[in-house]
Amino acid sequence: MGDVRLVSCSDQIALGRETNRFVDAALAAHPGRFVALAVGDSTLPLYASLDELGPRWAGRAITPVDELVPPPADPGLRFWARLAGALPETLRHRVVPIEVDDDPELGAIALEARLRAEGVAAVVLGLGPDGHFAFNQPPTPADARARVVSLTPANLARLGDVDPSQSALTLGVTTVLAAGSVLVIAAGPGKAEALDHLRDGPEDPAWPVTWLRRHPRLSVAIGPPS
Repeated sequence: MGDVRLVSCSDQIALGRETNRFVDAALAAHPGRFVALAVGDSTLPLYASLDELGPRWAGRAITPVDELVPPPADPGLRFWARLAGALPETLRHRVVPIEVDDDPELGAIALEARLRAEGVAAVVLGLGPDGHFAFNQPPTPADARARVVSLTPANLARLGDVDPSQSALTLGVTTVLAAGSVLVIAAGPGKAEALDHLRDGPEDPAWPVTWLRRHPRLSVAIGPPS
């Protein structure tokens, strides 16, 4: 188990700078093709300057850490579309959607195999109030791979009007732990208890984020609670 790098950020600007620093360092250190980015209110605004990394992006691709199943009626609410909209225009062509239109269960198997084969250099995750990351909701075992999960009523409600979506295809615990480097963004209201478990609690399927402490290069950027 590696040491967790904790970084306190005073505001969204500081969180964005830390995100850029993290991705820059991860791309310099790890050859994996993919950068997996969380699609949430606390993370999407942090990607606006990722184009500043310039040549680091050569040969790389960007993917969301999960996708809604079935897809929302509004195509603009698909996670890959929201992610593309949050990125600088010069990076949008690098977004590789997670395919869920045909058979999401087979899609999860294919996604896991592709990420393993081509490699994930970096993952940026949000932190859920219930301790979830991506959509690894409690309880999640340490050996969970990419898969389709039913969303809890609370997590579904936080997404707004995404009908008819009820589930998500998400990167699993083992998928994330295989990445070169991992950054958790702990910002926004209601995250204090989950952050305490991440920093100091025992490993616990009821708090899936605690599994991330197994990663040898885990960083946590702590932002303001509101």
